[in-house]
Amino acid sequence: MKKPLLLLAGLGLAISAGQASAWSQPTHKNIVKDALAFMNSASATEEMRRAYQFYVNAAGTEAKAGEILGQAAYDVDDFKDTRLGGWWIGYEYAPVAGAAASLVNYTSYWHFINMGRQGDAHGNDHGGYDYRYHKVDGTWSGDVDWYAMVYLYNRGLKTSDYDSTEAHYRQGSSSNWYQHYDDFQVAAFQPIDNLAKYWFDQFKAAPSLQTIGFALHATGDVAQPHHVWITSGNGHSSWEGWVDDHYASEQLNNPVAVANLIGQYDAQKPVRDLLTQTAQVAYQHPEPLYDTSYATRLRVAKEMIPESIALTATVLTKGANNFYGQGGL
Repeated sequence: MKKPLLLLAGLGLAISAGQASAWSQPTHKNIVKDALAFMNSASATEEMRRAYQFYVNAAGTEAKAGEILGQAAYDVDDFKDTRLGGWWIGYEYAPVAGAAASLVNYTSYWHFINMGRQGDAHGNDHGGYDYRYHKVDGTWSGDVDWYAMVYLYNRGLKTSDYDSTEAHYRQGSSSNWYQHYDDFQVAAFQPIDNLAKYWFDQFKAAPSLQTIGFALHATGDVAQPHHVWITSGNGHSSWEGWVDDHYASEQLNNPVAVANLIGQYDAQKPVRDLLTQTAQVAYQHPEPLYDTSYATRLRVAKEMIPESIALTATVLTKGANNFYGQGGL
């Protein structure tokens, strides 16, 4: 019979990192709004400006379109679609109180892509969150992933969530609950590019600003170094909080920087390829995992936020192109 490890005394006091949700929710929303605005700028291509009109006409105004799209990207971190536990303790959407109250929301485990390894147990080009491969800071002390593993040891994904959420995010890969989701410490979650493709396909099948907005959550996550190095620790929350606090004051959304990057993205490429392109850039910037200095955070944020905005504008353009017969794959 499976039994979870005993929690260390005072574990709840030791965990203070908060929810690992890539950029903060307000940052996700800002990125989407800035991408939409860029699509109507002098630096935008003709197809981007056409796509801009597609979304604005659907909502009535740019402000309304940006609000709906941005709120949908924001909301993905609040999904109640993932329960972990076991028959001996029951299942929960996230720790409700006490020892693990500050751990990641369980839905966050679908929001990673491991750019440090080729392939995964499901047959994806790059895997998602997997505790066995998470980046660590050299000690378990303060390691949010380690605390999560202790709390969730031998706990698995609820089978109904495996048959719904995991099935949606499988996207052509293979999966087996007993092999991949029975024990958290060896669980192999699906990567976030699969999440994005699922919601993008939902948008194509039944277009709404909300469904493509859900897909746009991923265009933020793949530009966040912690999510491509798959760690909930290593200063994850303090970094995303810093970016949120300085987004406007440091002009992290510099449109000139976005314009310099936009030509590197091709809306004819598959959504997952576009996301992987940005993830590869983020993987080259692990500095925020180890260096919390203002200068380092500013330098990396000034690179990755415009990258995320450029990617978001491209995915929005790709989405609109589907209704003009130019959507690509």
